[in-house]
Amino acid sequence: MSENSKILVSPGLKPVHSFDLWGVLLDQQVLGERKIELYRETAGREKVPTDEIERVVRDYRDHLAGKLRATGSKRIDIIYALGGGELDEQIQQDYTLAFIQDALEVMRQIIEAGEGVLIFTSKPAPGLREQLASRLGKNIGEVRWGNKGNPATFRSVYDLEKKLGNQLVSHTADELPELLAARKTRLFPSKGLIYVNRNESNSEDEVRKAGIERYINDLREFEYTALVSFGL
Repeated sequence: MSENSKILVSPGLKPVHSFDLWGVLLDQQVLGERKIELYRETAGREKVPTDEIERVVRDYRDHLAGKLRATGSKRIDIIYALGGGELDEQIQQDYTLAFIQDALEVMRQIIEAGEGVLIFTSKPAPGLREQLASRLGKNIGEVRWGNKGNPATFRSVYDLEKKLGNQLVSHTADELPELLAARKTRLFPSKGLIYVNRNESNSEDEVRKAGIERYINDLREFEYTALVSFGL
C-alpha cells in the first residue's frame, strides 16, 4: 500500500481497528439458530401466539441472512424482539464455539503490530471480551455497543476512543447500512471502511456503487497493519 493511500494517525495516538461482532467475528448461524431454539421454548411457555412467534423468527432469520429489510436501523427491534435478559445469558455463555478463524488471525496480527482492536456490536455482549482475550491476549480492546445504523453512534465511539489515546481508523462489517452510517460521519477515510462478504447479501458491484471501496471475502485479504502512517 503506497504512502499516499494510507490513513494518517495523529502523533501520540494509537490506531484502532473496529470490527462488527455477528457475522464478522462470530458465525451468526451457529449462535443464531440456537437463539431461535431457546426463543421458541421460552415463548411457548409464556403462551405467546404462534403467529407472533413465527413472525419474530422469520424476521430474525432474514437478519441473519443479511436481507436489507432486516438490517441497518431495523436490526435493533428485530434483535430485541427475539428476547433479551435471561435468553441472552443462555445463548452467549460460550462465544468461542462460533469464533471465525480469519477474524482471529487478523486481530492477532493487528495486536502484535502494536495497534488496537475494538469490537462494535448492537447489544451488550457479556463475557465476550474475556473469552476473546483468552484467544488473543490481554491487549484486546473494548467491546462497545449501540445502534450502528445511526452515524451519531459512530461519532460517540470515535470520541470515546480518542479520550483513551486511540484513533479509530477502520470499521469492518458484513452489512452495508452500518458502513454507510460510518461513512456519513466523515470520520473514516474511504479506505478504512471494509465490507466482508459473509452471506452473499450484497455483490461487489452493489457495495462499490454505494460508495464503499473495500470488498473482501476473507479478512486475510486485507492488510490492516499496512493501512496507517504516523504523522510527525
